Amino acid sequence: MMSAGTRGKDDRRDERDNAGYDMHLDRAAEINRTISTLPHVYYFSVPCSAAKKQPDGTYRPVRGVEPLFVARCLQIGAYSGRTAGGMAVDESWRENDGLVNTVSAAAPSGAPSKPLDRKNIEAGLWNVFPTVNGDHMWLQGGLMHRHDIRPFYLVLLTMISAVAS
Repeated sequence: MMSAGTRGKDDRRDERDNAGYDMHLDRAAEINRTISTLPHVYYFSVPCSAAKKQPDGTYRPVRGVEPLFVARCLQIGAYSGRTAGGMAVDESWRENDGLVNTVSAAAPSGAPSKPLDRKNIEAGLWNVFPTVNGDHMWLQGGLMHRHDIRPFYLVLLTMISAVAS
């Protein structure tokens, strides 16, 4: 069965058989209600932003965002309203990395979190890095706009190593 807005031939796959289904806000909220952080696990997140706030409250892509993400960045950066399930999406959800809202990249809704403190990394909650100025592919080294991400991962691995010892 094809979901509304899907282009292409109906291949008879259930719409729930792909990651896109779980990334819809209502489905993500449903998943978040069924899982929780574990007390002895260290969680880290690195939210990214590739959008700049405009005087009218919308967000527009910054220079250098992957061309593949420009249209979605504009859509996310201007949206507010309610999902089909009734979840309110206000202006705080507009900042984004071209693919994902920056606010949702920090931690699952309702999950315990705190800004990363490298001297006090805690288990059982999300240790949230400062927002990185980069698009969704920044942490992977980019697509068309390549950059060296190795220094970031060396810092991350050093930090994790220190926690594990």
